[in-house]
Amino acid sequence: MIRVKGRVNFRYRLLLAIFTGKQILFDFSEETNTCKLLKPNEISLLRLLDRITSGTVLQLDESQRLVTIQPGVLIGGKIAHECSNCRGITYYLEFLALLAPYCKRPLEATLTGVTAHPLDMTVDTFQNVTIPLLRKLGLGKECSLQIKKRDSMDGGEVLFTCPLLTKALEPIEWKKRQEIKRIRGVAYCSRIPPNIANQLIDNTRSILCEYLGDVYIYSDWNPGKSDVPCLSLSLFGETSNGFVLGTDCSWKGQDWSEEIVSKVSQEATRAFLVQAMEDSVVDTNHQLFICLWMALSSADLSTVELGRLTPFTIQLWRDIQDFMGVAFQIEPSSKNSLVCSCIGMEYRNENRRRY
Repeated sequence: MIRVKGRVNFRYRLLLAIFTGKQILFDFSEETNTCKLLKPNEISLLRLLDRITSGTVLQLDESQRLVTIQPGVLIGGKIAHECSNCRGITYYLEFLALLAPYCKRPLEATLTGVTAHPLDMTVDTFQNVTIPLLRKLGLGKECSLQIKKRDSMDGGEVLFTCPLLTKALEPIEWKKRQEIKRIRGVAYCSRIPPNIANQLIDNTRSILCEYLGDVYIYSDWNPGKSDVPCLSLSLFGETSNGFVLGTDCSWKGQDWSEEIVSKVSQEATRAFLVQAMEDSVVDTNHQLFICLWMALSSADLSTVELGRLTPFTIQLWRDIQDFMGVAFQIEPSSKNSLVCSCIGMEYRNENRRRY
């Protein structure tokens, strides 16, 4: 059993326990009384885990400050899940995207919930950045995300399909990202006049067109199921050698104004320009994602060039070493990037059907 304190990297620590088959104990005893219970999004995530696995055991002590989880066998298949409104749908999609290739059956998951949440990336970013990343890792065109409905509360709906990996992941060698050749994006608004999306696009293009001429941003307006106004902007930059970087900014509340529109545009554009200045092959939102894939890959050297490291990435490296025994090595590559390398544990899909 591995004991961890707090809820930092809750999803990824749970993933590490699943991949290694180790029992994990979450200790919330040092947190305040208001945080002694699992949060709604964490409860919803555990329910999702129960749907795609068989034999998962969850135990809570009397004080409800200690949570013990014994992971089961990954089954996959066709599932439907209603996500908590505390986090966006992509909070759960990231979790599924890492587990689905190692299930017994190909996953076909229908998720309902918030499609654009301030704490998570939008479904547009997942569709245009994460899915190409999964395909580049070897999952092929069968890996896809269909956005069926958009909503700022619980009315959104997506369909995520993912095939199985039949062998260990090949070593990842992603370095020397080239220049961004085109920028695409999606401006979405709900319960707000449709012309606001066009204003959001104009504000963004006025800045990005100073750096690159090939900029095109789509607008999407939807009345939505709920009465809560919502505004989001997602930007994607494709490089000359096939890498895609993405940033986004979302807002939802009761009273919107011109200042909020300008703020969303500026934050998303500023974040994109910061990512473009770095030489990283993936954006900041996907650092944890790619580092875990490196640890799962074949027992050979995997090397990826990353930009500024987040505290969550550093914590994940510590957790990977505790759970898997895989250590990462860091070397400076340029002024704006680091070369991170490790030798994977060669994790194989032992759950898939062989007949």
